[in-house]
Amino acid sequence: LETASERPPHLKAIVPIFAAVDVYHDFLYPGGCTNCLSGFGTWGTFMVAMNLMPPGYQDAQGRWYQVWKKRLEGMQPHALPWQDHPTYDHYWQSKAIPIEKIGVPTFVIGAWRDIFPETMVRLYEKISAPKKLVMGPWTHSPVDIYPFEPWDHLYEMKRWWDYWLKGEKNAIVDEPPVTIYVQGPSGGWKYEHEWPIARTEEQTLFLSSVNTLFDKTPDVEGQNTYQAVPTVGVMAGLWDPLSLCLGLPLDQGPDDLNSLTYTTEPLTDDMEITGSPEAVIYVSLEEGEEVHLVAKLNHVAPDGRSSLITTGCLKGSHHRSQEKPEPLQPGQVYEFHILLWATSYLVPKGHRLKLSVSCSDFPRIWPTDTNPKISLYCGATRTSSIRIPVVPPPGEPVSRPEMSRPDPTINRAPSIMDAVPVWKMEQDLVTGTVAVVTGVKQQLRIPSGGMAEVNHRVKASVANSRPDGAKIEGSTEVRLELPAAGLVEVQAKTLITHKRMLLDGKITVDGRLFFEKQWRK
Repeated sequence: LETASERPPHLKAIVPIFAAVDVYHDFLYPGGCTNCLSGFGTWGTFMVAMNLMPPGYQDAQGRWYQVWKKRLEGMQPHALPWQDHPTYDHYWQSKAIPIEKIGVPTFVIGAWRDIFPETMVRLYEKISAPKKLVMGPWTHSPVDIYPFEPWDHLYEMKRWWDYWLKGEKNAIVDEPPVTIYVQGPSGGWKYEHEWPIARTEEQTLFLSSVNTLFDKTPDVEGQNTYQAVPTVGVMAGLWDPLSLCLGLPLDQGPDDLNSLTYTTEPLTDDMEITGSPEAVIYVSLEEGEEVHLVAKLNHVAPDGRSSLITTGCLKGSHHRSQEKPEPLQPGQVYEFHILLWATSYLVPKGHRLKLSVSCSDFPRIWPTDTNPKISLYCGATRTSSIRIPVVPPPGEPVSRPEMSRPDPTINRAPSIMDAVPVWKMEQDLVTGTVAVVTGVKQQLRIPSGGMAEVNHRVKASVANSRPDGAKIEGSTEVRLELPAAGLVEVQAKTLITHKRMLLDGKITVDGRLFFEKQWRK
């Protein structure tokens, strides 16, 4: 995307997949809330180790060694400056990609359960060149080996480039430009002619103090009081930047029990929600200095299972500006607009919708230092509501796409010899501490010959009584043999809190210490 925005004359077409356009909003500070496990932990720890690695290609002239030494001399871990820039300042603004400058045909591939669903549909909207969009039900993983709805994206990418680079008449531009997977028990793949979908009808549901959602403004004014529980969010799944093919949301029931919830009556018709919902809530901060407001739209089945449709979050002091936050005044009622990420989901007739409001989405975002207490207001004057993009069936039938399925006889990941992913939740019933652990242990073939062993593990933990004690503990170990370097062992360790970092890096070559450094912030 950044290359395309420079408009080089020889670039003819691109295929961005699961991409960030503005790393502050898209990944590290969604809604102004600091990313926790996936950004600082999983990705940040792993990249400390990757930046320590020697070049895999080792030329006979020995240039690889000089490149390695020079990189180590000036190395600063990617995550080191992030905590110094909690607002959308020049540091982040300078990294945003001016996608409006892209003028080449663009095939956008995204996923509803990825970190970047909102980013990908907004990217598609802003591209003025010929374009195509596919949004699937995946996480941040290779879609051709995903266990659910695998898709041979490599075949489709080849079709795209064959058309734009070779002029092959393969009909890829004759298909409807938008292909999306509608999630839910009776969903599936479908074509659309545009995004956002032109026939979308916005439906507004209003919150009431008796914990219901109505299609009319409540006559009675009321409020609900809530004390933050910092462990809420563990059931929402992982933002997994390591492509482990796991992390889909679990039953939201346990998180719902520790949140404010507002539920509809059973729906009288199927409801397809496709687009970006928005919650507008009137809230006052009763205790604490800062608050995170997290809104989750859930689908509740007749058996009571609560399934996550989509999520949004907002840091209270950022409600007017991400560049210039304004501290909240205790007891003052504010109108907060929380954008929920783009999705497509079909809620069946007879099932219900639930809006869940809390002050935590752990470990996806860091908790606030204290457990704030809020009041949420409902009624004719302070009309807290959620706006939902509802898509009725098309007036004329649209053909369903035939998704290219991967050939099961082909090894789609030949460099991976063995891989054991990790996703665990741990609970200490004495201290009330909840921890989420993720990582992978794998063996990889090295293109230049030999094998690499990787052991990556990250743990995020927080206690209900001590949100300020939330922390990330990470370690990445890589062991590999290279023709010229010999046995290289790389170790990276991290200990990160909301405002502090301790990062360690170490390299040994054939058992002898080669490099060691510690970074503190």
